[in-house]
Amino acid sequence: MDILKFIGQRLREAREFLGLKQEEAARRLGITREYLSQLETGKRHIPMRLLAKAAELYGRPESWFYGIGDTVGSLQMLLRQTEGAPLSEETKRQLVRFVHFCEEIAHLQKLLNYPKPDFPTYPVTRERLEEQARQAARAERERLGLGDDPAPNLADILEIHGIPVIRLPMTEEVSGAMAYDAGMGGFILVNAQKLPTHQLWTVAHEYGHLLKDREQGFVLPEVVNEVNGSKEDAKRKWAEVFANRFATHLLLPEETVRRLVESTGGKPITTWRLIELRRTFGVSYAALLYRLKELGYLTEREFERWRQEKLMALEQLVFGSPETSIPKNFRISKVLWELALEAAMKGEITLSYAAEVLGITPMEVQDILHELEGATVVGGA
Repeated sequence: MDILKFIGQRLREAREFLGLKQEEAARRLGITREYLSQLETGKRHIPMRLLAKAAELYGRPESWFYGIGDTVGSLQMLLRQTEGAPLSEETKRQLVRFVHFCEEIAHLQKLLNYPKPDFPTYPVTRERLEEQARQAARAERERLGLGDDPAPNLADILEIHGIPVIRLPMTEEVSGAMAYDAGMGGFILVNAQKLPTHQLWTVAHEYGHLLKDREQGFVLPEVVNEVNGSKEDAKRKWAEVFANRFATHLLLPEETVRRLVESTGGKPITTWRLIELRRTFGVSYAALLYRLKELGYLTEREFERWRQEKLMALEQLVFGSPETSIPKNFRISKVLWELALEAAMKGEITLSYAAEVLGITPMEVQDILHELEGATVVGGA
């Protein structure tokens, strides 16, 4: 195999996947179009620094350009269908990164002998969709150990049960996605640019898809609708309805909402009560108000009046902006960090590999491991 031609082919594939012309890619890489053309045809050797820059531009790990870690199975299908979809360059780049992180997590889980989670299957029919969404949410609350408690930290709970939640900055066109592969397990993608309230809803919504639609391999509505055409639109619409109703019952279960609303002894719902309820459940004001109207606590007129109020602005004025509880280094994937550090600590991977996976230096990995080992000793004592 001619390695220069192979790398050149990968450079061209990565560029074309994002829909970039040679002139634009060359400009961003800081080289001439002629030089990039020579690299893509395997006539020139690419310096390591330039390869690193190309990997960042295209959203690919450097090892991919050498043929290491090729995507397989359902995740490969996701990238194939994404390539022809009318998505922005940035969204496509982040979907490539999402697939890469899924593969890294699955690889580390295999190294550490982590079992893949079992997903229950719930019956869903159009005629009984609402009741089945409620029953599925209730069963999942029980299975996840939530009981009737609010779940503003749903992502953490899912990750404890082996379902990674990966947050990446995307454009407005995509809120999230679900990916599933029988050999690797299930994964949830969330747009990190969205507000924490929106991210929470996306986690619940995509989890609904993971339970119902995982045999498709992935769910990204913008891709599915474009590729499959009008015949699939109706099927997609009611699948989206199920995911939304599942999210409603999972995050705002009727019994819990009623218990908290009625705990004031029948007093009218005030601004401060709405703020308190929103902070308890973690959802948006739009979702909370709709649920209160649905359960009969707000009339249509009251619902519309509250919708016009700038409740989040008032909440932020009093309590500050709603901050995510995820530490800065865990923003992409808490599970990825935990797996990489555990694997490095056990000697299953090198410090350099852990550093590449986490996007930090080997020295930083070593420092973290030193602190973790010290904490383990203290905890064991």
